[in-house]
Amino acid sequence: MKPLASLTFQALDLPVEGVDLCGEIAFAALDLHEDDLFTFLSPLRFTLTAAPVEDSVLVRGRLEAEVQRVCDRCLEPGKVLLKVDPVCYHYEHVAGAVVDLTDAVREDILLAFPQTWLCRAECRGLCPRCGCNRNESTCGCPPEEPDEGDEDDTWGALDDLVVRDES
Repeated sequence: MKPLASLTFQALDLPVEGVDLCGEIAFAALDLHEDDLFTFLSPLRFTLTAAPVEDSVLVRGRLEAEVQRVCDRCLEPGKVLLKVDPVCYHYEHVAGAVVDLTDAVREDILLAFPQTWLCRAECRGLCPRCGCNRNESTCGCPPEEPDEGDEDDTWGALDDLVVRDES
C-alpha cells in the first residue's frame, strides 16, 4: 500500500486495510497565517489512514507541527509542539466522491493552538514600570505597593451580605 501525500483522496474502491495518507502541508494551504504570537517552524505533518466502513469512510491518525509562540508574561519566543493524536473523521455517503480533509485538519490544528502559553512555569514576566525582563535581571524599580483599600479581598463583599429568610 503506497502512501498518498495529500489531504484529498478518491473514496472509490478503497481497500479494506485502507489507504495511508502521509506527508506535510504548509500552514498557508490550510489558510492559517503567522501573526505576532505565532511563527510556523515546520509544515504540518500528517499520518492518516482512510478505510471504508460500509458506505462511509473512517479516517484516523495524527497531526503534528512545531510553532514558535511568544510567552504571555515575558514576551520571549519559545517552541511549542502542536499535536493532535488521535485524529478521527467520519464521512458518510461519499462513495465515489473526492474527500477533502483540509477543513477538518484546519479545525483540529486551531483547537490545538495554545490560547495562553508560558515559556516556563516560573516565568517572572516583565516589570510593569520599566519593562525589564525579570527572568534575565532585576530592575531597580521599587516593589509595587497595593493601593489603599485595594487588598486582595475577593470574597470580602460577602462579609456584609444579609440573607433574609422569608418562609
